[in-house]
Amino acid sequence: MSTAAWRVRIAAALAVSALTWMSSARAAEESAASTEAATPPEASAEPEKPRIDVRKLFAMNCSWCHDGYGLHAGKGPKLAGTKMSTEQIYDRIAKGKSGAMPGFAKTLKKEQIDAFVEYIKGLKDPDS
Repeated sequence: MSTAAWRVRIAAALAVSALTWMSSARAAEESAASTEAATPPEASAEPEKPRIDVRKLFAMNCSWCHDGYGLHAGKGPKLAGTKMSTEQIYDRIAKGKSGAMPGFAKTLKKEQIDAFVEYIKGLKDPDS
């Protein structure tokens, strides 16, 4: 093959490479632009916190004493319809009650205890 033919082939290969590179760069820019448009700015600023499955957490920690997810008395009292304030409920869960209930401050995170408080305050007394 002559030198001129090699030059033509090399030039063609470079042209194909350049077009391929430009095409992939353009596709990457379009993909990034569509991702940015689809993602609200506030969503990327702070990651979403995982949702706490409070009923599952209740079943694992509290159902031993508070039957029916707190709707009925068991070894412990019924939680539905409690007259305790949110602060009192938080303290009871975190610190426990001497001789009656263990404290969970060392085994549960603050967010989990907060979820329990919200859950308990939202329980409607089935007997009233």
